[in-house]
Amino acid sequence: MNDKSKSINLNTSKTIQYFSFKHNGESLPKDKAPVCAMSLKKAGSMRFRWTEQNTNRDSFLLHAAGTKLVTPVELNHTKIVYDVKEQSDTLNKIGDGIITRNKILMPVVTVADCMPIFLYEPKTQVFGIVHSGWKGTGIAAEAIKVANKNYGSEPENFCIILGPHIHECCYIVNEERAEYFAQNFTPDCVTELEDGGKCLCGGRGISIDWNNGGGKLYRLSLQKANIAMLLKCGIKEENIVQSSDCTCCDTIYGSNRRETSEGKTFTVQAAFIKWPE
Repeated sequence: MNDKSKSINLNTSKTIQYFSFKHNGESLPKDKAPVCAMSLKKAGSMRFRWTEQNTNRDSFLLHAAGTKLVTPVELNHTKIVYDVKEQSDTLNKIGDGIITRNKILMPVVTVADCMPIFLYEPKTQVFGIVHSGWKGTGIAAEAIKVANKNYGSEPENFCIILGPHIHECCYIVNEERAEYFAQNFTPDCVTELEDGGKCLCGGRGISIDWNNGGGKLYRLSLQKANIAMLLKCGIKEENIVQSSDCTCCDTIYGSNRRETSEGKTFTVQAAFIKWPE
C-alpha cells in the first residue's frame, strides 16, 4: 500500500479515537463524510447483549451519539450484515455488520482485538460498520454486496477504514487456520513463526500456552487478508485507510489476548459511525 493509504487519526482523547475516510487518496472534508470512532480502554467495557444491561456503555454511547440514534447489533462472529432503515430494524438481531442511508442513525459494533471496518460510499450515501474477526473475515465484502444489490453502490466508489486490531506481531495461529487464510485470501497474510517467536505485545511478550498438537505456528495479518479481499471486490487501493495500531501491543486499547494473559477480564470497545451534527 502507498503512503497515502496510511491511517490518520483526527483526534485521540482519553476515551475515544477518531479516524477519517480518504477518497482517491485525499481526506474527505469533515462535513462531507461520516465520523468514524472507537472507544478506548479508559472508557470502560462496551460489552453488549440484548439480555444484559451495561449502564457504562449506555451513558458513553448516548453522549457520543448526540442527536443520533444508537443502532447496535449483538455480535456472534458471523458474516451477517443488516441493511437498516430505522433504529428498530436491529432490535434483538444477532449479526456483525450494519449498513444504512439514514443519517439519523449511529451504527455500533463491539471489538476486542478483532477489526472494526468502517464503510462509506459517497454517491449513494451508504455508510456502515462491520466487526471482522478471523471467523468473520470477508464480512466487508458482504456489506459491499448488500449495498450494491439494494442501492446500486459501486465497489470502486467505496471508502474503507481498517481500524485498530491485533496485528501479526501478536496474532499467532495454528497451521490449519493459516492454511485457511492463505487459500481463501492471500498467501502473503501468513508467515511461519520464527524460532523462539512469541506474541510481542509491545515488547513485553506473551508466551504461547495453547496446545498446537506439535504442528507449526504462523503469524497472521488480518489487515493483509482484508486488503486482498477488498481489492478483489473492486475497492480502489487509494480509498483504503489502514490503522497501524495493534490493540494487543498498545495499552490504550482493550485486548482479549493481552488482558486475558494478565488474568484480567478483557475490555470490550465500541466502534461506531455517524454523520456530523
